[in-house]
Order: sequence, then C-alpha cells, then structure tokens
Amino acid sequence: MALKLITDASGPLVTAAEIKRHIRAVDFSDDDDYLQALAGVAANHVDGPEPAWLGRSLAERQWQLILDGFPADKCSRIALPLPPLRSVDTVEYVDIDGTAQTIADFREFGVQSTNSTGFLLPAFGSTWPDTRSEPEAVKITFTAGFASVPPAVKHAILLLVGQWYENRENASEIALTEIPNGVSALLTPLKIWPS
Repeated sequence: MALKLITDASGPLVTAAEIKRHIRAVDFSDDDDYLQALAGVAANHVDGPEPAWLGRSLAERQWQLILDGFPADKCSRIALPLPPLRSVDTVEYVDIDGTAQTIADFREFGVQSTNSTGFLLPAFGSTWPDTRSEPEAVKITFTAGFASVPPAVKHAILLLVGQWYENRENASEIALTEIPNGVSALLTPLKIWPS
C-alpha cells in the first residue's frame, strides 16, 4: 500500500496573521519567513499520513491509495486512510489482460465521519474484480480532510511554533515542561489510533 498526494490544500493550516498574533509579533516583519517555515514544520508534524502524529488529512486534499490488488476475499472492505473522507473520486485497476479499467459501481462508507476511517465495498451482490499480478494494479483516488481546520489543531500548531520560536536551540539550561492542556492534550482526541 502506498499513498500519493494528488492535489494539495489550497492554503496553510494557520495563517501568517494568526502566527504573528499568537507570538505577539504583529508590529514587525523581520521573522515572517522563519515563522512560516516553523508553521510548515509544525503542520507536517501533525497533518497527513504516518509518521505524522494524527494520521489525518486536516485540510481538504485529494489522495491516491495504490494497492497491488484487491483484497483476496473478493467481498472485503478497502480502508481509506486519512479521515475524514469527503468522497471517493475514482476506482481504477489493471485487469488480467493488462487493460486499464474503471469501476463505477461500488459502495462507500464513512463519508464525512470524523471519528472513523472510510472504506469501500464492492457493489451489492458483486465482488472485486481480478487484477493483473503486478505492483500498483489498483488506484483509488479520494478526497479527504476537514472543510475547516479544527480549532484545537490550529492552537496546537501555534503552541509548537511559539515554543520553537522562543527556544531555537537543541538544548537549554532551563528545565522546560509541557504545560497542562498543551499540544498532546489538544491533539489526542483527534488522533487516529492504529487498529
């Protein structure tokens, strides 16, 4: 299984204005590029497929799930990662003869569910077709992500940016401890845990 990003989000998870307000730097622009870079690193830490912490697509993006074939049990579900699932756009495969095919009739579940991953099943009364025995024989294109980034995620990213902006070195003589209700507390309720 592999995931490929097809269409990225239309903008960053947090804006430059939100970052500057959070660190109280609205009256100067010397560090704008640095702050935006920190925000990108913080977003990558929590957003997207593993190793990202949440295992979600936080902003709406189009992805492609690439498989070597359909499930061996021809009626089994195909889990679609990175909830919330917005839509399944195409299901394509290479048939036994080597011809590219598209499946128009399938069942999708978990659309718009923020608490579970979506999945596909073959159309009622049918099974997944046989594919050519080769890598990447099945490609499922889907859209996943929130319509707007959850406030807890935005705040966690801002906390990370603020921490990294204030403490730029790898070591410190000051004993830093995580604040109560910090990043972990904000993100844990949204984490997709491996089953």
